[in-house]
Amino acid sequence: MSVLLADIDATCAALGYSDGQRYQAEPDAIQGLKHLIWILRRDLDNHEYRRHLGHAKVLQTDLVYMLPEYVNDEEFADVLIRLLVILTNPTLLLYRDGPPKDNHGRKVFMELIDILQGYKSAFTRDKIWAALFGKLKASLEVDWALRSEEQSLLIERILVLIRNVLQVPANPEAECRADNDASVHDQVIWALHQSGILDLVLFIISSPDEHQFHLHCLEILCLLYREQTAENLADASLQRSVSEKQRDEQELLAARRREKQRTSAKPPPGRHSRFGGTYVIRNLKSVSDRDIICHQPLERVTSIDFDREKQQQKRSFRYVREEAQVTRRSAFSVRLCLREYCIEVLRSAYNTLVRQVRRVLERNTSGTSHDDSYLLWAIRFFMEFNRLSDMKLELVSESLSVLCFHWVLTRMQHHMDMIVSDKKQARPWAKRLHVALQTFRELLHSMLALQKLKDDNAAALFDMLLNNVCYVLEYRETILHLLMNYNETHSTKAFLRDVVETANIFIKMMEKFCKDSVVVQDKKRTKKRSNKKSKKSEKPKQETEEELSNKWAEMAGELSQLLATELQIPEEDQPIPFDSASDVPIDDQKEDCMIRIHKMLRTGKLDHAIALMRAAREVWPENDVFGAMSAAPEDELLLMREIFMHNITTGMLYVKPDKIFVLHR
Repeated sequence: MSVLLADIDATCAALGYSDGQRYQAEPDAIQGLKHLIWILRRDLDNHEYRRHLGHAKVLQTDLVYMLPEYVNDEEFADVLIRLLVILTNPTLLLYRDGPPKDNHGRKVFMELIDILQGYKSAFTRDKIWAALFGKLKASLEVDWALRSEEQSLLIERILVLIRNVLQVPANPEAECRADNDASVHDQVIWALHQSGILDLVLFIISSPDEHQFHLHCLEILCLLYREQTAENLADASLQRSVSEKQRDEQELLAARRREKQRTSAKPPPGRHSRFGGTYVIRNLKSVSDRDIICHQPLERVTSIDFDREKQQQKRSFRYVREEAQVTRRSAFSVRLCLREYCIEVLRSAYNTLVRQVRRVLERNTSGTSHDDSYLLWAIRFFMEFNRLSDMKLELVSESLSVLCFHWVLTRMQHHMDMIVSDKKQARPWAKRLHVALQTFRELLHSMLALQKLKDDNAAALFDMLLNNVCYVLEYRETILHLLMNYNETHSTKAFLRDVVETANIFIKMMEKFCKDSVVVQDKKRTKKRSNKKSKKSEKPKQETEEELSNKWAEMAGELSQLLATELQIPEEDQPIPFDSASDVPIDDQKEDCMIRIHKMLRTGKLDHAIALMRAAREVWPENDVFGAMSAAPEDELLLMREIFMHNITTGMLYVKPDKIFVLHR
């Protein structure tokens, strides 16, 4: 081992030197970089070689200065970027079984984190990111179909390097940065902004063709806003708000008051008096009806505590302690930059990113699946920012939908199952469950915010989401299951508070849904009357064949035009041919679907009737009940005419926003 350590020192010394103006590499510097990569890939279990390179500070003194000078050399830049990615890999990736629990292992773990924090401070230089910007831009300018494998690997390595630098945890004690001051993380963000790297990341996530890099860019987005809150960014403006100024003034006055008390405090006397005197505490009864008499010093009287001598309740040592989340107010310019970037992501890339990443996660459910916490966190953060700044439905339409509600619910159920089955990793699964719960809570908040929008589309979307969320049994059982199965051995008190808050919101929504939609029928039996006139009066008035023919002649032209063109119906308004939550089998719901098509034709909803007929054709293809799969528009028009001309009197129809139920047969 000592031979390899000496070899590392010799290799680092032979890389090159800086003359004050530019870095001059040695002729065999590429071989030295490859040799360092070879050594790191054969590192020991205690990561001795990685720690030795960190203490030698080869990245701070050589690599970051070498990159801007030799970025145009293809072979040199490729080897250098590979070495930078390996050196900046997250510490948790080096430990497959999680952070070590023994003292020596924890010491090595913290030492590696300190080395990474030193690396992060070296990446605050603009020249490094400007050089990487040129390489990344040149590779992205090549069309994805014509791009070589080396260019794709280069794009991925640069994105992974950005991710590695941003994920390094902050060290507030070492930085000693107050709020509204630029920390190391803020300096890295500002360097990324100045070099144009963030614009390239925005281009990647807004392009469906670059879906293979969307997961890396999603992690970069989450790490950019890791220390921020959506509320602070939504309130950020070009000028400081009055409340922010008042808060800063109050903090300054409190700090000055504490400093004045500390400097003006009198020194303690040399001899303490044991004669504290006798005091009567008013409005505090003793065992008798009189006020309590205290024979203690005045200092102990003012801080009297009757619980001091009580036996404390025993608690399990296995309970999870609260983890402190680092949230701070960054420098004013950084906050404005992050706010504008968040707005640009919502306008041009958010819906595409959520759609593509969700497809990738659903496609990789079998085998080694990716961590979905990044997507859940991004949905919660950007939807909260959109709700607090200016609620715009079209910006978050991909996540504020039935499919996204269902996906978040399935993620919560999966994490709950994994907590029970994988007990060794119960704590990581509980963290993922907490993130999913916060996302579900934000979905409910955004759904309630739709009521405040004076828009017909928002009102229709709210009714549809409320109907689905309150109608499906799994939504109600999931919240109840979280409350009943809370376990302090792997879940924190913050998780319990979020569960209670989410349950409160959900119960209020259920109460509104029950008041507005549920009608209680009277079960009192009425006497049967044999009056035939009353039965005839109950039947709906049927239109004559001549009236129906006239109506059909008026709508036939428009209907034939719709059949020949592609329908433009939003995804949330697409009619569903069957009710999956009903007790009636799907094969027995053909008649209900036919009644719905008939009702839509009679009420003038031609596009929805066509869409429902074509969807029902895929569900029930047998016997061509809803037409053949290869039916021409002329054949569909004839089928529509038969449905329209037929007077359906088999049942009374109850119409809801997107469903028609048959109440009586």
